[in-house]
Amino acid sequence: MNKTIFSLKNRRSIRKYTKKSVSKESINQMIKTAQYAPSSHNRQPWNFTIITKKKIIDGLSNDIKSWYDSLMTLSLPLSFIKEVKKSVNEMKKRVKTEKDLFFYNAPAIIIIHAPNKQFYLQDCSCAAQNIMVAARSLDIGSCWIGFADIVFNKGIKMKKKLGIPASHKVMATIALGYPLKFPENALPRKESKINWI
Repeated sequence: MNKTIFSLKNRRSIRKYTKKSVSKESINQMIKTAQYAPSSHNRQPWNFTIITKKKIIDGLSNDIKSWYDSLMTLSLPLSFIKEVKKSVNEMKKRVKTEKDLFFYNAPAIIIIHAPNKQFYLQDCSCAAQNIMVAARSLDIGSCWIGFADIVFNKGIKMKKKLGIPASHKVMATIALGYPLKFPENALPRKESKINWI
C-alpha cells in the first residue's frame, strides 16, 4: 500500500500516551508539513503555538476545567432540555476529576491560530490534518481537542497567557505523544452517500 494512503487510513485519535517526550525535530517536521497545506489564494494564514512543558499543559487543562465548571453552573437552569442535560452530564465527568481528560497527559500540544477571515478555518483545518497524518507517519499519536478550541476562543486571558493575539481565532488544538499502542483496526466506516454524475 502507498505510504501516504497507509498513514491516512491508519491515523487514529489517540488519548493514551507514554511519558516519552516528542522531539523538537519531529515537531518541526510536522510543522513543515502543515506549512505545505493548501490555502485559499496561497495566503498561508496559519500561526503555530507549540507547548512542550508539562506544567503549562497541566495548567491549561485546569483552566479549561474551571471554564467549563463555571459554564455548567450557568447551564443548570436549562438542564431540563435533553441535549443540554446530556452535555452537562458529559462535562461533569471531565471537570470533577483529578485526571487530565482534556489533553490526556500528552507531552506536546500544537495550537493553530489565525485572523478570523474568510476561508481561514478551511486553510487551518488542512494544516491540522497534515500535522496529524505526519505524526502518524512518525509513529506519534495525535488528537484534535475541540473542547480546548472552544475555551481558547472564549477565554481572552488564556490567549494572552500563550501569546496568541486577541484578534486571532484558535482553529485547532492538537495533542501529540507516543501512544501506549496504536489501535489495530479502525471503527467501522459509515456508508457514505456517493453520487456519481
